[in-house]
Amino acid sequence: MGNAVEAHRSSVSCRIARVSEIMLRAVATLLSIAGALVMAKNKQDTSILIGAQELTMHARHTYLEAFVFLVYANGIAAIYCFMSLLICCFGKRRVISALLFLFDQALAYLLLAAAACSTEASYIAKRGESHVGWNEVCSSFKHFCDLVAVSLVLTFLSMLAFGGLAIMSSKRLFGHCRADSSASV
Repeated sequence: MGNAVEAHRSSVSCRIARVSEIMLRAVATLLSIAGALVMAKNKQDTSILIGAQELTMHARHTYLEAFVFLVYANGIAAIYCFMSLLICCFGKRRVISALLFLFDQALAYLLLAAAACSTEASYIAKRGESHVGWNEVCSSFKHFCDLVAVSLVLTFLSMLAFGGLAIMSSKRLFGHCRADSSASV
């Protein structure tokens, strides 16, 4: 009787882990989509006076390669996560678990790289870099810089979700909730 109770507990535990993984994949998908959209739609035009002449300046995410990288990385992460969500719901084979484990880690690192590059670019935009003569620009483009910060927060949260997914998929691959023996949701 003890084995039956233990097997039932293990089955319930595996089901909870599977539902948690599916929910975290959905959250990671939404965070990646939001991070990409906020940055991709981000633009601001402002006018400054230089003497008696008014000059219009533009800020677009496409002006910095780091921000373009962030949009593409979030887009790739969102597409992968949506596809992996479908695979998680319908697939149980061990090969799929191994691929999810590898790709979850790879996407976490991709998002970390994109967020780190964009954080550096936004830091220079906010503070400037006096050693090379770059002035700060966020005083002129406050709305643009604020939306960059929002996109970065969403991207870092997505990266953390992918880190959690990598841990969950490793437990499913190497732990007691094997992909080929887990109960379906």
